[in-house]
Amino acid sequence: MSGPSSSRLNAPVLRTSRAWSVAGVLLLVLAWHLAARQLGPLLMATPWEALRVIGPLVRSPQFFANAGVSLMRIGVGVLAGASLGFTLGMLAGHSARLRGLIEPLRWLLMAMPPVVVVVLAMLWFGLGSSMVIFITTLMMAPGMYVNTVKGMLHVDRKLIEMTQVYRYGAWLRLRHLYLPALSAPLLAALLIAACGGVRLVVMAEVLGAENGVGYALANARGTFDTAELYAWVLLILGLVALLEFVFLQPLQRRLGRWMEPSHA
Repeated sequence: MSGPSSSRLNAPVLRTSRAWSVAGVLLLVLAWHLAARQLGPLLMATPWEALRVIGPLVRSPQFFANAGVSLMRIGVGVLAGASLGFTLGMLAGHSARLRGLIEPLRWLLMAMPPVVVVVLAMLWFGLGSSMVIFITTLMMAPGMYVNTVKGMLHVDRKLIEMTQVYRYGAWLRLRHLYLPALSAPLLAALLIAACGGVRLVVMAEVLGAENGVGYALANARGTFDTAELYAWVLLILGLVALLEFVFLQPLQRRLGRWMEPSHA
């Protein structure tokens, strides 16, 4: 029997898991502190020094300019990459010929190191948002494409035939058949894409941009301001945690409860 009783049984497991997660975070902070004390302030700031810099950093006018540009690039790049991968995956799921045609490009993009894409994009687009968004879109699309195609291939053929019998149009088929069937793998792919998109945007900005969080990171590294450098790292980690634990994971849990079969 599932429902409230199973939720009560899972509660101690969830509390234990969270307690060990907190312990893992404390161990990481302790290891960071010990490494910083061993390496010295020139190479690594302590956790307290990084936290102390966050306040003045957030209050500076450059913070909102750099953070706003990076958030725009992350949003546009991830949305464009996810939309492109989903659209191509839906089309390829219906056509084996198109799947075969796209497969070499998919393999090439997933096998190519991101730094190579950054160098090529700098040559094609120069420095700025176009280059960063292009890189993020190009590197995010294959993951969404693969998950969409795999989900499409596992949709029950009888359900597809039923929609054809009842003459469902493309929109009704997408809404009532494909989206419910693909929601779990697509949300997992979106979680990976959102977190990976943050890393890609920051990396692209470090290597070749005139503003953004990565540009501020590169400046802090150039001036050997390790406290500001690690403060930016903590802020980036906070953004990734916000995306994953506040938005995407609750959405996944709600979807899981909705898809869970109910028993009397």
